[in-house]
Amino acid sequence: MPTISFVRMGSCSFSKSHLLNEVLSPSQQHQDFFIHRDMESGNIPREIAGGLLEISWYFPAGRENLDLFPEPVVVANLRGDIELHWLQFSFLTEVSSAVFILTESISERECTLLSSLQGSATKYYFIFNYQAGKAKQTLEFLKKLASMLKLNKSHVLWKGGTTNKAQFVKVLQSAIAAIMKSSPKRVSIEAMAETARQLGIQVDEDNKECQTPNTYAKEITAQIKDVAKYKREKLRLQGETWRNLAEVDKELCRMRKQGDTPLENYKSQLKKKLMDLCAQQNKHDLTDGLITFITGIEHLHHREKHYFLKWMKFGLDPIARENLSKLWDQYKEKCKNSKDDPKMFAELDKLISASSLGVEHFMRELGQFYEAECSMVKEGKMAESQRQFTHLPSIAADLMLKGFPMEIIDGDISNIPLQWVTDVLSQLDAKLGGRYRMLVLMVLGVQSTGKSTLLNTMFGLQFAVSSG
Repeated sequence: MPTISFVRMGSCSFSKSHLLNEVLSPSQQHQDFFIHRDMESGNIPREIAGGLLEISWYFPAGRENLDLFPEPVVVANLRGDIELHWLQFSFLTEVSSAVFILTESISERECTLLSSLQGSATKYYFIFNYQAGKAKQTLEFLKKLASMLKLNKSHVLWKGGTTNKAQFVKVLQSAIAAIMKSSPKRVSIEAMAETARQLGIQVDEDNKECQTPNTYAKEITAQIKDVAKYKREKLRLQGETWRNLAEVDKELCRMRKQGDTPLENYKSQLKKKLMDLCAQQNKHDLTDGLITFITGIEHLHHREKHYFLKWMKFGLDPIARENLSKLWDQYKEKCKNSKDDPKMFAELDKLISASSLGVEHFMRELGQFYEAECSMVKEGKMAESQRQFTHLPSIAADLMLKGFPMEIIDGDISNIPLQWVTDVLSQLDAKLGGRYRMLVLMVLGVQSTGKSTLLNTMFGLQFAVSSG
């Protein structure tokens, strides 16, 4: 997205952050995106915020009469005077589409500093708080800077004591909209990180304890080209076998298809079928991706584990989203034509479900391995000493304690792996010294109304949000 930056040079009698909030807020709907001096507790002396760079995003809703800007845009706000924070300002000049400099006047020293920006591809705008005594001097220095920074009249905005605030905000919004229409420079987060490195700014992702988990995550996500195919080949326990197993499990509770078969015989048939399916599951070996995943959640220490699961999410979300967006487009097209075959809708629905992929699918697979192994031991088909997955519930409980969710019921198959869920919660209880309590919390609402986001914000959790 284009980045529009706002900075201050020297002192300024009006609040830059307050002005930005006015610019980003729709008419009659003021929002405080950035903290400013007129807010409650906003006038507390600044201790560590100098040089802090804050960002906010503006996203249009697709309604021309209401949208402030036609495209998404990043707005950056640098705290403090650029003379004291030249490194941060230098970073902004490299990554921004345009930089707005708020000031009351330009001195010779400031003119010399700004002249070093000559040749930059970034557009520069000046917002002056009109000071009668310094106007003449400021205009002289502005003329010098005009040719160096390619300034014209539209690049200089004057805000006097009698200027109507609402009108000035509209002028500023128009200036940003004009930048958006002029094919502005767009810099990705990765490119910004590279710029930061060149300037000597530390990039968190370069830290070893962040990079090691990234290597594990990339090892898994690099193999995924087609989500549905990957799930078929690498997450094999979630396929047709599990679907059949879930159906048999449900039938054992409901007994709807018994017909004339005696009850005990029918139960025995179902249990045998269930065991055959568990045996099929148990025959599968762990795939490379699952082995790497287990290594990541088992052997990495706490912070690295957290990074690993985040990198997994960052890697999986775009892959799933790319496939899903195409399928949703097809689905919408079919919906327009009501004469289409219902079977075609069912197939598309199946594909949409198959194209969803997140960390929960990997945890789901581990749960199925554990469940199948437990069934084999229970029926005497495997000795206790042969078990491979006894440690998995403890790992899942550790993840729950760190705020990562555990899936209880799978939405694709509508099946609860009872033994897996029971053992994970038992481990959780043991780790909490018997102080484990369960609170059931539900949010009512249609799909995509921000239920997961709300719960994550309230409790610091990691529920998946509208990615798959």
